[in-house]
Amino acid sequence: MVLTAGYKVSHYEIIAQLGAGGMGVVYRARDERLGRDLALKVLPTESMDDQNARARLLREAQMASSLNHPHIAHIYEVGEDRDLLFIAMELVEGRPLREVIGQSGLNPETVLRLGLQIADALAYAHERGVIHRDLKSANVMITPEGRAKVLDFGLAKRLQEEDGDKTSPELSLTGSGMMVGTPNYLPPEVLLGGKADPRSDVWAMGVVLYEMASGKLPFAGASLAELAGSIVNGAPTPLSGRVPVGIQAVIGRCLAKEPSQRYRHGSEIRVALESLLGSTVPGSTGRGPRRLWVAGGLVVLGVGIALALGPGRLWDRIAGHAGGSRIASLAVLPLANLSGDPEQEFFADGMTEELITQLAPIRSLKVISRTSVMRFKNSKKPLGEIASQLGVDGIIEGSVQRAGDRIRITAQLIEASTDHHMWAKSYERDFRDVLALQSEVAGDIAGEIRLQISPQESAKLASRRPVNPKAYELYLKGRYLWNKMTPDDAPKAIDYFEKALALDPGDARYSSGLADVYVVLVQVMGTMPTKEGMVKVKEYARRALAADENSAEAHSSMACAIFFGDWNVPEAERQVQTAIEINPGYGTAHLVYSVILASMGRLDEAIEQDHLAMQVDPMSMIVHWNAVGTLVMARRYDDAMALAKRALELDPQSPLPQGGMAHIHELRGEYEAALDIYERVLPESEGGKALVAKIRQAYATSGPAGYWRAVYESVGKRSGPPRSHTMQLAIYCAQMGDADGALKHLEQAFREHLADLLWLNVEPSLDPIRSDPRFQALARRVGLASRT
Repeated sequence: MVLTAGYKVSHYEIIAQLGAGGMGVVYRARDERLGRDLALKVLPTESMDDQNARARLLREAQMASSLNHPHIAHIYEVGEDRDLLFIAMELVEGRPLREVIGQSGLNPETVLRLGLQIADALAYAHERGVIHRDLKSANVMITPEGRAKVLDFGLAKRLQEEDGDKTSPELSLTGSGMMVGTPNYLPPEVLLGGKADPRSDVWAMGVVLYEMASGKLPFAGASLAELAGSIVNGAPTPLSGRVPVGIQAVIGRCLAKEPSQRYRHGSEIRVALESLLGSTVPGSTGRGPRRLWVAGGLVVLGVGIALALGPGRLWDRIAGHAGGSRIASLAVLPLANLSGDPEQEFFADGMTEELITQLAPIRSLKVISRTSVMRFKNSKKPLGEIASQLGVDGIIEGSVQRAGDRIRITAQLIEASTDHHMWAKSYERDFRDVLALQSEVAGDIAGEIRLQISPQESAKLASRRPVNPKAYELYLKGRYLWNKMTPDDAPKAIDYFEKALALDPGDARYSSGLADVYVVLVQVMGTMPTKEGMVKVKEYARRALAADENSAEAHSSMACAIFFGDWNVPEAERQVQTAIEINPGYGTAHLVYSVILASMGRLDEAIEQDHLAMQVDPMSMIVHWNAVGTLVMARRYDDAMALAKRALELDPQSPLPQGGMAHIHELRGEYEAALDIYERVLPESEGGKALVAKIRQAYATSGPAGYWRAVYESVGKRSGPPRSHTMQLAIYCAQMGDADGALKHLEQAFREHLADLLWLNVEPSLDPIRSDPRFQALARRVGLASRT
């Protein structure tokens, strides 16, 4: 349940949502009794029956409410109202420390000042038996007055509770198996399965100090597995010489691999930082003499700068930003398979696709589709280069590991322009809850990059039904084979989907998967007659929609069935528009809509849909091929040729853009250029060179008519798949000037119910016979009269 502005929880009135995560949704609210704004954390409605979730939230409140410190966000109240469990807490205005740091880090004085405040907060908590366990720069707010506030002790745990706790720390009350902490800030012993203690916070404090001093993290890796290996076995990247030796020494001790070699708790870090200052900083609660940190003249100058820049812009300038960075587009790179079993690749790929599916419907975010990101599986290219090719601001990379009935997913967010690791986290769940896990990951990513998410989008992320483990595994195997789009793999995919559907008829994915396979068999491979195949597509799309009326995939498949099978163009358009409304990031729906619009002669609109499809699927040859075809139908041959050449650069081996280029040459009357392409792409083993030589000779002897007659004869002799060559033969006759022959084949295509007839009014190759009354009568019978 997402609370909207004006809704009241106890005596708190909701103003706006601030963020969401596994521990709950946080709102800005108004305390009507005391007349002040605060932050209100509410346990998600779907988790109200989860006693572990209740226990986590209550424990968070009880622990944090005992911490009354100027550098710790304060808890005011924990309560319950109409089955809503909530925590009222201090609303901290300002910017996360992560954003304030900037690319080059902070100056040494600021590192010491803020570091001392954070260490003071840790010291206070450690003295009271509380550890944080998720300290990071994103969990520290810097107020407009320059004070640090440590947030979110939601993963903290009283030390005395550890003594009798015999369970694994990852599987205790920490969020349905979510790994405690963020990988970049976790110490070696916790990554290796040990328990957290104050020295774990000391390590995290060392990472935060290093980050403040340099603008970077001390350990890096091309993957999360490499990152973990670097933390456990590697040395931190050396700091620049501009970082004072004293600060480097404190960081070095915090980051000692052996816990016994670190400071024992926060108070020792506080003492070490105080010694570097010579005294405490104003605002800390440490004992000892105080002195002013900045000379009076600099304070006046700072106030003048603040007034000149404005309160929001001041922090951007201090942090080295011209304006806060914003991630508006993402690519989820293929998750690494850490199961140690190559047979589990289908599972890793399936988890990648599921995460993309979860993120794609968010309207304020462009998410690259699976087809394009899979080109970079196991790629050694730098992330910046991949991001540039895909046209995105950020990259999500990570890994997935399956062990029996448990799933662990690790993910990290990287800002492409700076290679800055903005966020990282690990999650662990029971296999039945794998979809809820993916929703949580997607929600955390959206919250991390401060996306505006509608209540409907939030509700969709939150409502994920448990899966039947066996059925879902069969489904993932089917998707893995379907994505290969080969005649041999399609029947196997159908078998997997049918078995999954038999085990769990209520899951829309399995019916939708079957619909997708039959679309490919008919329209891509041409191995099944249109009418027969589209009956199957409609059947399974209908079953998918009965299980989930908000399935964009099912609406898109239904549009295909109605368009190609029934020739009901208006209803097909309505279905695909619904698909896009549900998920504007679903590239296939934009592709289908382009096809439908082109058939109606609305070519400018079709070209716009092609652009949208290419934005989310920039590496797809099918998307590019269709876009080239749309431009051809619009008679924009130069633009079509340019796009085909760009597609060929993406995949020099693909026959699709080369076929498009040859067709454009033919329409321009550039037959020699078309033959040069055919000579390159037609396989010699199937007589390609001999065929091209024959056509070339016919063209030299009899010109264009000879060219097309030779092509007609070669195609007519071929034995094709169930979807015949009838339309091709009609086009070749039209190009030869044989109107009678062309119309004979078109009548045959009508009897065969070939969907290619839907483009009669826009196909340039049929222009020579377009004025023939028989052609116009056929168009009316197809249902195209209003589009001539």
